[in-house]
Amino acid sequence: MRSGRETSEGAGTGPPARHRPLRDGQRGATSLELALLTPVLLFVILLVVQFAMVYHARHIALAAAQAGARVARGQETGDWQSAARSRAESYAQQIGPNIITGVVATPSGGVDERFVDVEGQAITVIPFMSLHVHQRAGGPTECFRPDTDGGVSCESQQ
Repeated sequence: MRSGRETSEGAGTGPPARHRPLRDGQRGATSLELALLTPVLLFVILLVVQFAMVYHARHIALAAAQAGARVARGQETGDWQSAARSRAESYAQQIGPNIITGVVATPSGGVDERFVDVEGQAITVIPFMSLHVHQRAGGPTECFRPDTDGGVSCESQQ
């Protein structure tokens, strides 16, 4: 017969179950594993944050290129290159001054189509890791094109 102090396992009453004693070679193993895995885990977290910043910087560069392309496509005559360049660079600095740095806008194209390329460096979260960002936007210039066989170019209107 059992005494009042002895209970079956799982009943929840009585003294706590004793753990198996650790061997001398296993003492501190958990602390050592944690100490070794913590830098790896932190590096993976920083890597995820770094690529999220690059993704965000690409969106900022694309928005700046689209803003510059709107200016470039809307001006039929004049110095559309400098207007598009200044609009794209100022827009990038306005919406993401700390996310993308060293912004350079390069307008290109001709009479019928105009494009703006925006390049820069994404913010660095991981030291010594520099990631380049490049986006391009553009399209046909906005001019009247008559609905005839010869109305596919803007050249004849200038």
